[in-house]
Amino acid sequence: MNQRPNLTLILPLLVIVLIVVGGIVFINTQKNNVTATPSLSADNDTSVAATQSNGSSSSDNHAVQLLTDKEIKARLPNLSDYPQNPKRIVVLEYSFLGDALALGLTPVGIADDNKPDSIIPEFTQQLSDYTSVGSRYQPSLEAIADLQPDLIIADDERHTVIADELNHITPSVVLKSRGESYAENIQTAQLVGHIVHQDKKMARIIDSHLKKMADLQSQLAATPLANHSVQFAIISDKGMWLHGPSSYAGSLLDYLNIKSPIPEQTDEAYIATSLEQLIAANPDWLLIGRYNERTIYDEWKSSPLFNQLTAVKNDQVIEVDPNYWALNRSMQSAEYMAAKLLEIAQKSKTKGSSASLNESNE
Repeated sequence: MNQRPNLTLILPLLVIVLIVVGGIVFINTQKNNVTATPSLSADNDTSVAATQSNGSSSSDNHAVQLLTDKEIKARLPNLSDYPQNPKRIVVLEYSFLGDALALGLTPVGIADDNKPDSIIPEFTQQLSDYTSVGSRYQPSLEAIADLQPDLIIADDERHTVIADELNHITPSVVLKSRGESYAENIQTAQLVGHIVHQDKKMARIIDSHLKKMADLQSQLAATPLANHSVQFAIISDKGMWLHGPSSYAGSLLDYLNIKSPIPEQTDEAYIATSLEQLIAANPDWLLIGRYNERTIYDEWKSSPLFNQLTAVKNDQVIEVDPNYWALNRSMQSAEYMAAKLLEIAQKSKTKGSSASLNESNE
């Protein structure tokens, strides 16, 4: 005679089995999450592989994450549309100028805001001659067309609205520049290398650059800057703009393991700032890039609040060249900026005042 199974014995066994199975699934999921390659949000939401040419671990939060070959091709699927060996390139942002010059390519046209002095010496030394095509904000399509370019490299924030018109002139590509971070600037350099069919050469250039930056990063770790917050800001007659952690200068400081006084400001690259807001941020060191001879910052000096700033109390307000720190975002600028920070830190050990540390606008 068949007996019915005792449910009081079976149910606990089933519960135990479910717990064991669930635990195995959870452990495997956690393993997958730990070993999965981290990604970095980029300008078109394509994930970025956690690889760095200088051999840094992918678990390093400050490592530059490079695009894989697959991701580069996904962003620029129509490589055959662009000339194999472009001779007449027009660039509509300084960052693209840096990439082209690093590859030994000399653009015939540059959107330089009609201010050739705004181009850093590292670039002008390689520029025998070029034609200004106007401002980066509103380049002259007529001037561009007159140059008969075979390739135009434009900024996605400023020039997407005229992308069709640029393509009527010649094959054009729109890449991220304005508001980019240091890591995104390196990724864009990869894309520029791909567009001009020089991926391997650009990879070697980036590898050499990251090794230099790793060395400077290591040297800075032994200086006072490593234990204090540093803020870069642009000042003009119209106001002050802090460059937040997501900006080029801010993210470069982060890459160099230098603290930000406004770490929560991660979305905005450029933050319009009042004296009260600056005091709230209160950086240990304040680096300012001056756009005008007379600025809002000079007006603030007459306020009683001004002397409450830690950087002011400790004579750690230093003027730096905005052409490097804001305009000419590039590997060349990054190396200069890191070397300048090291110079500032080393001088601060032997000199109690920042008066002799003010940097002229080269």
